[in-house]
Amino acid sequence: MSKNAINTIKLLILPVGMFIIFTLIASGFGIHSIPIIISQSIMHVVIGFGLSLLMNAELMDFSMGARASFAAILGGIFSQTMGIFGLFLGCAVGAMFGALIMAVIYRYLKIPAMVVSLGIVMIYEVLGAKLTGSSGYLRISEGIYKIGSYPYNIVILVVAGFICYMIYYKMRIGGHITAVGNDEKMCKNVGVNADRVKFIAIILTGIFCAIAGLLNICYSGSVTSSTGMGTMSMVFKPIMCVIIGRQMRRIVDCMPVLIFVGGLCISIIFNGFIALGFPDALQDIVLGLFLIIVMSYSANSGKISSIRKKLMTAK
Repeated sequence: MSKNAINTIKLLILPVGMFIIFTLIASGFGIHSIPIIISQSIMHVVIGFGLSLLMNAELMDFSMGARASFAAILGGIFSQTMGIFGLFLGCAVGAMFGALIMAVIYRYLKIPAMVVSLGIVMIYEVLGAKLTGSSGYLRISEGIYKIGSYPYNIVILVVAGFICYMIYYKMRIGGHITAVGNDEKMCKNVGVNADRVKFIAIILTGIFCAIAGLLNICYSGSVTSSTGMGTMSMVFKPIMCVIIGRQMRRIVDCMPVLIFVGGLCISIIFNGFIALGFPDALQDIVLGLFLIIVMSYSANSGKISSIRKKLMTAK
């Protein structure tokens, strides 16, 4: 068996194993759940594509959920007069405008990206609530939202993954983003403008926010505005997708695929809990614990690897 085939099997062991376990213990979980699992993971995976670029540059952004939600709202409004073209245009304008604002504030006012993102969250949530009116709800026609519903959302995911792959592995900016995140001082010494690289990285997240906004409103044909920083919860699962993907990078070095596998794992867990009848509060607790465990492992992976090597040597 070839090395690529072996690595692919290793990559699929975790999601397939989790799927089998929940199929055995949850009566409402099985093969019929696969389209739901995939559809619910796609938006988180696409947001994860954008977040991974920022995390590679040692930046953190909590506004991608708010920007995706606002893009969905604007796309829905535009679609009422311009149809499918308006849906795409509104999502693109809403997402890219937010990315540009954040990038400009971060670079020229020298405010930390995390702080800027929190401000963007509050502003975009209020704007979204104003656009949806007192109902806080916006719906589009079935003929329009079918363009991004299952199974067409898989095609959209593949397109987003291809864009992410090209940025990561085929474009100079992808290498610069990773280099800046690894050693910003060294990059400055060799002539790489770190501030410019981070500026572009933030702008690039607008592409994935636009796609996520499209998927958001097309999932059910509607979107609901959120206030009180409610959209921040949309970022937690994508963060876990990226972290899980990073941990599996030693198996296959293809971040879009790894982030997708991470997204599948998260979606399987939560759909499995729903099938078992777990309440929403317990699911939130599990999400918090899972986030802590994943981030703790990521932060201490070097120490864990060192301990494992010592134990293997002792044997």
